[in-house]
Amino acid sequence: MRILDSIGNILNQKSSVQMVADNSRTASEILLLIRTMFADGEMKSEELDMFKRLCQSLFNIPPEDVPEVIKYLKDVGYETDSEQAASIFDDRPAERKQELMTHLVMMAMADNELHEKEKAVLQRVAVVLGYSERQIAEMF
Repeated sequence: MRILDSIGNILNQKSSVQMVADNSRTASEILLLIRTMFADGEMKSEELDMFKRLCQSLFNIPPEDVPEVIKYLKDVGYETDSEQAASIFDDRPAERKQELMTHLVMMAMADNELHEKEKAVLQRVAVVLGYSERQIAEMF
């Protein structure tokens, strides 16, 4: 019976793409991470490594599934801008909003540089999350 239970558990597991598709907040946060990663027009290996680490630690997405997740979000999220993706966190507590900003800053700083276009993405998200101009200035 254990073998049948194990097989049943394997068959019932969702793919990483399905897990992202089923959770709009997860999809939005990953989309924001992707937008931050590509904001400066290039993706360095340090940025991809950070993205994979964040996906693994925050969302239990194995590194080998990351390309599929990126492709999925590029296909379905192409019309969603950063402000729309951030707005799904409007009703979240301040701690969750701060956590999101921390993840985005980690992504932006993965290559040890904060590019102007990355900063612009972070500022737009911070405004949507309700941060004041003073709070945003203190972030950078």
